Amino acid sequence: MYKNNFLANSVRLALVSGAMTAAFTAPAALAAEEDTVERIEVTGSRIKRTDLETASPMTTITAEQMAVQGIQDVGQFLQNSAVMSGSPAMTTTNNGGSGGTFVELRGLGSSRTLVLVNGRRPVSSDFQSIPSSMIERIEVLKDGASATYGADAVAGVVNIITRRDFEGIEATFQTSNSFDVDVNKQNSFSLVAGKAFSDGHMVVGADYVKQDAVYQGDTDVDFLNNPWVIWGADAEESFWKNGLIGEGPDSNAYFLGSGSTPCGQYYLASGPSQTNGTCDGGIASLDDMRDFTDADTYNYNPVNYLQTPYEKLNFFVEGHFDFNDNVSVYSETRLNHRKSRQELAAVPYDTRYDPAYSGTTPDGTSFNGVSRDNFYNPFGEDVLRSRRRMLEGGRSFEQDVTRFQQVIGFEGDLGDNYYYDVNYNYGHSSTASTDFGQLYGPNLAKAMGPSFQNADGDIVCGTPDAPIEDCVSMNVFGGPGSVTQEMLDYVSAPLIDSSTYTLQTVTAFVGGDLFDLPAGTVSGGGGYEYRKEELNAVNDSGKFMGEVTGNKGKGTSGSLEVNSLFAEFVIPVLAELPAVERLDLKAGVRYDDFDAFDSSTTYQLGLEWGIIDGLLFRSTYGTVFRAPGIYSLYAPESDSFPSATDPCSSGNWANLDATQQGNCTAAGVPVGGSNNSDSQQLAQVGGNTELQPEEGDTFTVGLAYSPNFIDGLGLTVDYWAIELDDVIDSIGAADSLDGCYLGGVATLCDNVERTNGEITYINEKSVNLSRMTAKGLDIEANYALEALAGDFAFNLSWTHFLERENQVYNSSTNTFEMEDLNGRFKNDTSYATDKLNFTAGYTWEDLSVNYNMNYISGLEYDDLTYWGTTPNDPDDPSKGNHQYKVDSFIYHDVTVAYSFDFGTKISVGVTNISDEQPPYIEPAFNGSTDESTYRLFGRSWFARISQKF
Repeated sequence: MYKNNFLANSVRLALVSGAMTAAFTAPAALAAEEDTVERIEVTGSRIKRTDLETASPMTTITAEQMAVQGIQDVGQFLQNSAVMSGSPAMTTTNNGGSGGTFVELRGLGSSRTLVLVNGRRPVSSDFQSIPSSMIERIEVLKDGASATYGADAVAGVVNIITRRDFEGIEATFQTSNSFDVDVNKQNSFSLVAGKAFSDGHMVVGADYVKQDAVYQGDTDVDFLNNPWVIWGADAEESFWKNGLIGEGPDSNAYFLGSGSTPCGQYYLASGPSQTNGTCDGGIASLDDMRDFTDADTYNYNPVNYLQTPYEKLNFFVEGHFDFNDNVSVYSETRLNHRKSRQELAAVPYDTRYDPAYSGTTPDGTSFNGVSRDNFYNPFGEDVLRSRRRMLEGGRSFEQDVTRFQQVIGFEGDLGDNYYYDVNYNYGHSSTASTDFGQLYGPNLAKAMGPSFQNADGDIVCGTPDAPIEDCVSMNVFGGPGSVTQEMLDYVSAPLIDSSTYTLQTVTAFVGGDLFDLPAGTVSGGGGYEYRKEELNAVNDSGKFMGEVTGNKGKGTSGSLEVNSLFAEFVIPVLAELPAVERLDLKAGVRYDDFDAFDSSTTYQLGLEWGIIDGLLFRSTYGTVFRAPGIYSLYAPESDSFPSATDPCSSGNWANLDATQQGNCTAAGVPVGGSNNSDSQQLAQVGGNTELQPEEGDTFTVGLAYSPNFIDGLGLTVDYWAIELDDVIDSIGAADSLDGCYLGGVATLCDNVERTNGEITYINEKSVNLSRMTAKGLDIEANYALEALAGDFAFNLSWTHFLERENQVYNSSTNTFEMEDLNGRFKNDTSYATDKLNFTAGYTWEDLSVNYNMNYISGLEYDDLTYWGTTPNDPDDPSKGNHQYKVDSFIYHDVTVAYSFDFGTKISVGVTNISDEQPPYIEPAFNGSTDESTYRLFGRSWFARISQKF
């Protein structure tokens, strides 16, 4: 900010001498000088300007707007806003989540949205690290900004502006829950204190939030409690016409639980797989066993988390001190500690994937299962594959995350026309992740191997001639309870992974007024930035050696450095002419030199044309560049179990034509199909050091209008387009399987590894794919007026997609091609055509009433988990496939607040008033719905009390 010496001296004199008259007159002087003196930096540019409406479209969300809706989860609030799209991970993401909360602009993936705090990179884009009490406002730049901020600012920028000038003390307590799902509790407390002193200011604060767990079984939503899929031609047609009918004579839902059941499923060489029909927790006999049927599958739905619990504490300190009129030092310190947890159904111990006894059958076939000489084995022959749901042990994943951020910088003026900012930014993140309920391979090999009963009646591992000491033989055949605590203790192995990530940046910028032109003063500036990232991930030795159940993988380490030069200018071209109140050009350029791959130069051009007073035409065009992040390059190789089915399975064999069956047999699948009916497949994910950067361009054009003849009205309309090449993404397991065996795409067959015809794993590591595009319109309207003895405020924010193309697998043509995902659910992600937020507020003296509405347009999809797709006309592929619909949703919220004269404010709100339940989306991964997009718990409420001193 440009300093006004008279004003600064007046304020200083008032604070030092206590002269009341100076203190009271200083604000008046500020008001008189603001229009001509004060300049601020807005998101998307480092140049300080007096006008806020720039060439790049931006949405501003205030702390008051978040408070009105009772928001503590800042990331969830942002993702619900109209400017966001896609389905990033949230605390409602159980399987595949990690307790974090992320946001996604334009449905281009959260990694292409750059998150900043006060214009600088935080150590993590996880919004769990950002306390809501720290926020003054959030600026969402809806334009690429690589020329200003470098890599990652592809879809746009989310910049958190903190309460740097807060004064006083504010304590806030909030509690929230749902009416029907009353375990959906969240409690939070925050304390913020700020103080101005003679030459500076300081703010300190802390946030504490605790969120309780909600199981899918805690709700009365039928599909959350049942693993329903659509199977069969008649069911598919009924689902296409009527949607889900879960129960009753017209039901079209098929109950398809897991084949890893508490009573077991045992694969033998001599016949069909067996299960324990008695299942009493004892020692099983052959008479207890019978053929396994689909009716025996296990219902895992109710015991999965729908909302994951967490507990977090955020602490922050910010301050600045003026050494003199030209030099100020500032500091930002943030500390975050979070404990979070995910819980899945108990371990589905499956010797096809997991460690067990490895042996050879009499005919020489290798197997991984249970020895025929195991004391508890009732079959008298080797069990080639054993599947047992380990209810005795459970399965959960916990994270202990600590993050620290420190910024220190100097800013000030250089003479009358220039200003500078030099800062150092350090961030450190450490995570300890613990897996509970997993089993240890070397002990499993002994416990599932030969065992016998000695003379004392004890069950001993090994054989009478070669007993194994300190071993406990395991009984996987008797049903729940047959695995005793002693057995479980012997094979259980809590697994601990640890990772550390550090971020360091040094940024220097000098800007100001350069020279005058007839239309005004040319302003600009330039700077340098150094950034270094380091990652060190150490996996548990059991995972590293592949000796445990569950996901396995190796650790990794790596670093990334980049040196950057950047500059930008605002050039006034015309001013004070008919139909040209002002015409400014904006230009920015950035050069990034990476140590891991080639350098890149990006630029952005902008036009700001003030046609008449209140009417602005604006446009930008620029190039964007996204370098592979350190996790994309060096993330450790690990296991994943994505949703996918084997097209070559015996259950689908009859649906394949001769060519497709040939593709299967060429991969070693026996005629008749593989023995794989699983809805999830083992995949390997991780970093890829061969990745190259993404490159693309962005374009925006729009109008901003504030008519003089309607006080309080503001309108903006912007068209935007983003195109990316060499997109960094992974080919999904389902796409690799379908493309290889249904479409005959040879390169995709390279992603599938089989042994004896059965899938061993599928490669899902990131690669550089083809193109990605997004185009649409943003419309915003604001209106404020005085009426009915109070003040009304209205806001409308609407994003309409025109196009959102990705390279995806087309099941109609069995090829990969560019497909418009606009209005579709694809690859577990929602791409709604329209998202709209409307708010209306009324304030009368100390009372305020606010209404909020969120609209999400409907979706379509044509892939089912098992049944695949059904053509509208088998003889005419151009007519496409059956499209399954997801209805549009409208959510309504109301909040009432009252402020008392003694500084207390009480707010109560009811959200999702119409009690909307989440939609059933058959191929969706978590709970058969999109947990990131839709509200899961029906009608809810919150209450908040705050006290200011």
